[in-house]
Amino acid sequence: MDMKGNPKITRLSDAERERKISIVSGIGVAANILLSVIKAIAGVWSGSAALISDSVNNLTDSASSLVTIIGTRVASKKADEEHPFGHKRGEYLTSLVIGIIILATGLQSLFHALEKIYYGTRPEFTMATLGVILISILVKVFLSTYTINIGRKTSSGALIASGEDARNDIYLSIGTLISALLYMMAHINVDAWMGVLISLFVVRVGVLILRDISNVLLGQRVPDSLAAGIYRKVNSAPFILGSYDLVLNNYGPGQYIGSINVELDKDTTVGEVYPLLHHLQDEIDRIYHVYIVFGFYAVHYDDERSKAVVKVLNEFKKRHSECLNFHGIDIYEKNKCVYADITLQ
Repeated sequence: MDMKGNPKITRLSDAERERKISIVSGIGVAANILLSVIKAIAGVWSGSAALISDSVNNLTDSASSLVTIIGTRVASKKADEEHPFGHKRGEYLTSLVIGIIILATGLQSLFHALEKIYYGTRPEFTMATLGVILISILVKVFLSTYTINIGRKTSSGALIASGEDARNDIYLSIGTLISALLYMMAHINVDAWMGVLISLFVVRVGVLILRDISNVLLGQRVPDSLAAGIYRKVNSAPFILGSYDLVLNNYGPGQYIGSINVELDKDTTVGEVYPLLHHLQDEIDRIYHVYIVFGFYAVHYDDERSKAVVKVLNEFKKRHSECLNFHGIDIYEKNKCVYADITLQ
């Protein structure tokens, strides 16, 4: 928070943001390919369905990181004639692809584990197998923490999704470890069932990612804290009598463009109010990274006729619970008309 109570938001340059995301994703690709190969060898050698499912899951993690790199490159392209607001929404498509990859992988692993149950195959775990699983858990603890932290700093939904998927892999690998220990110590074979459990877990992650990104693509509600902060900043300007009708459109992570209507005294001239609104526009962009366009109502609430209209509308609001507020009251002498906006729920 700054001295005035506004949230302090740090914005990286596009080049720096792309660099950080690419580095983290590159580390993810290398680490997951290595883990996938080692687990695949150990899984085939031991006949473990859980370990093979885990291996396939790591392979999709590397694919997800690769997709993140490509998506970030596309999203960092500058605005052009066909895309005047840039390409940052491309990152949302990246998250969509990652979700589809994870979902498809989970279903494939589920089919493989069910085959193991049907044919009743038995795994052969060794101390080397346990070592592979333990190393995988340690690598995933580092990778998930690092990826999620950088994802939050860069406002990258795709990176956060990859990090959360890596964090889920920790629990999956722990499940595989439990399966191996049960078989080695008590000869209880739950390996194929653990493979089913891991696969269902992967499917769930894919579904959740697809649900979240679908909400963004369909135009989900902006965070209440962001809207409240903008209203608070606008209403703090002494020349503004009220603010209403905030509309924000998302054009990618951390990029909003919108409009807001404000009430101004009818006697205020355009020349007087323009530099004040321009300064307020810059302040909102600096604090919240939102480009706001102002519409305005010219009002004169000290006028006796305006007070009479306000009284009538207050009575209307009391009688009708669906009436949330009214604003923008103006009286046109020439047409003998009263204009006002009324917000209904």
